[in-house]
Amino acid sequence: MRRKGDWLHGKTRRAIRDYVGQRDGWQCHYCRRPFEDVSAVTLDHYIPWSVWPTSKPRNLVLACDPCNQAKADALPVVFASLLLHLAAVDPDRFGVAA
Repeated sequence: MRRKGDWLHGKTRRAIRDYVGQRDGWQCHYCRRPFEDVSAVTLDHYIPWSVWPTSKPRNLVLACDPCNQAKADALPVVFASLLLHLAAVDPDRFGVAA
């Protein structure tokens, strides 16, 4: 779903995705899992669009769909506490030694 005024679509979206992917090593910013398939990549607004409505690359990170959905509109610090909880519940997913 495209937000009003959001210019990230088509060739522009792919170019930004490729730029952010190269910058960030083609892995999910949150769980650090590498992307094996570019079609599984989502672009996430690190600071939520509702707080800072920009789609400039400095506010974009790559995220797997589960992390992007879990983060939703949370600020990064709120989401970090959620990740810590998830790592405690499922340490294998996050590479945490039990």
